[in-house]
Amino acid sequence: MRYAIVSDIHANMAAWRTVLTDIADLRTDKIICLGDILGYGPDPIEVLESVYQLVDVTVQGNHDAAVCRSMATDSFSGLAADAVSHSREKLAPAALQWLSALPLTHDEPDFRCAHGDFSDPPSFRYIVEPTEALPSWRATKEQLLFVGHSHVPGVFVIGASGTPHFIPPCDFELEPGKRYIVNPGSVGYPRAGDGRSSYCIYDSSPASVSFRQLPFDSAGLRQALISTGMRDDIWLRQKELLQKLPALREKVSFSKTPPPVPSQSQPALAGVCPKQNRRKKYSRTIAAMLGAASLIGLLIALSSLIYGGKRAFAEHTPSFTVPEFELPAIVAYPLMPPDKNLLPPLPLSPTPPERFANWRYALDNLAKQSFNTGLREGASTLVVRHHDLQNFSLESPLINLNGTGLGALRMRGMIRKHDDFNGSVFYQVVTYIRDSEGEPRQHRIEAFEMRTARRKLSPPGAERNVRVKLAKSVSHARFRIEAGFEGTLEIEQPYLSGEIKVK
Repeated sequence: MRYAIVSDIHANMAAWRTVLTDIADLRTDKIICLGDILGYGPDPIEVLESVYQLVDVTVQGNHDAAVCRSMATDSFSGLAADAVSHSREKLAPAALQWLSALPLTHDEPDFRCAHGDFSDPPSFRYIVEPTEALPSWRATKEQLLFVGHSHVPGVFVIGASGTPHFIPPCDFELEPGKRYIVNPGSVGYPRAGDGRSSYCIYDSSPASVSFRQLPFDSAGLRQALISTGMRDDIWLRQKELLQKLPALREKVSFSKTPPPVPSQSQPALAGVCPKQNRRKKYSRTIAAMLGAASLIGLLIALSSLIYGGKRAFAEHTPSFTVPEFELPAIVAYPLMPPDKNLLPPLPLSPTPPERFANWRYALDNLAKQSFNTGLREGASTLVVRHHDLQNFSLESPLINLNGTGLGALRMRGMIRKHDDFNGSVFYQVVTYIRDSEGEPRQHRIEAFEMRTARRKLSPPGAERNVRVKLAKSVSHARFRIEAGFEGTLEIEQPYLSGEIKVK
């Protein structure tokens, strides 16, 4: 029997439709949804009706529980809480009743399913690090478990050694003596890797798992969010920029009927209230800011889209990018010792718009954004303050990895979110390969959302310690922070070190 295992659709009908088409093409026997049908996206009614009609089994996710009031939103971000309210206002009582009756776990003959971990399903605990998989294995007997929640596709595996490991998405067959926890990733809100919709197929004979990752229309999703008065997220703005192709010719009309000229007495966007109009303008500002903060190669490729011709972001005032040029590359060879931090130290006393030493940053609005630096527990700390919802980017120079023999990079970082903080922060490792002329060309972006820390910190913090495997062709890398928030964010010195290939 062949199962399609999906999770975290998050009211994104465009992505869900793409995945459903792929499932139909593969002729699977059964569809199982691991929860979070709702939240974040603009299409709660359409997605919920589709899941109810087409999906064989659905378990409850934390966003679903929040919509039907089975769970409070105290721990949700402002963006997530707003989306819960949006879904709740649109759905009929019958929908809320169906959501509240969804089970927290589901058993099949040879595997089990839940949204979060299995040790305490109502708490919806994340399984992100390998050690966080241990409670679920202790609470179950099955060899194969499926979970969602983190939006990060991959496999946790434990064998005779008793040490759990995480493996990025790959096709595999179950082996005797090993146990597995598989996360299919997110259909509608894929904030990891290259931002594609992700799900997996489990074939019970042979016992095998294969991952499917599909692109979806991120620009259409952003437009739908904005048109419904909802906020989008920073990963989505960046993905839209990366998906755009440079214009080869000026846009012309091939229609017999000329386009109507907007009346001067009315807004150019007819039928949109002034508040939504301002939201559209703000979203265009965010998108252009991210373009300015991205890699220099991406700036060149997208310059005609963002700043040339009849501009998509015509109302935008260019953001502050300091310095405006690419910084000199850091040479990592020889890498001694192997755990050496490849990143420059954070500056001790910068004042915008002055340059940081060996860092590049970008702001939306100098009047509404400020920062200073200092020390916390002996480490350099950068404190960024936003008076309202703004974006901030910080990136290292290119790091030349040629000759180092590295098989992977280890990224470690910690942030602290003050009481007034509301938004999201992503740490990224960007890798490059050389083009036909020997110049670095962007290869892959590994993005990691900074959520919660295991330790109790004051102010509350978030930390990540992740390993990023390097392809053989990778020649350069860089570290980047992308943050969209209001309030105060404290960034501690990040670390990026190398791991030598084991022959």
